[in-house]
Amino acid sequence: MKRGFGKPILIMLLSLAGFYLAIQLFQNPGGLFKSLLLIVGGATVLYLVFRHFIQGRIGGGRTDARYSKAVKQSKKKYPSAKPKNNVTPLIGKDRTGVKSSAQKRRSSSHLTVIEGKKGKKKNRAFF
Repeated sequence: MKRGFGKPILIMLLSLAGFYLAIQLFQNPGGLFKSLLLIVGGATVLYLVFRHFIQGRIGGGRTDARYSKAVKQSKKKYPSAKPKNNVTPLIGKDRTGVKSSAQKRRSSSHLTVIEGKKGKKKNRAFF
């Protein structure tokens, strides 16, 4: 059975750290709190520096700007898809109405049909 040697080492290090904290708490509590405050403050400063400077360069900053630019261009090119219904409703009559042939045939210009291999038959030997 395969056992990792990392878990016992981690347990040993954590127990030594707890032992050191207990000794410092009884011998020099002021120094312990001062050192803990410095560690927490330093970690906070490092986290904020990483979050502000480095994380924006790694992935989030440029892609979000590119995405928002593409959305703006798309909205300019293709205005909202809400249908504008200027026809007043017919009261007491059938509302089926006749649509113009231009509306029926209109398709979005940014969508394309990809032709597949319709004539090629499947190789049935590998079922």
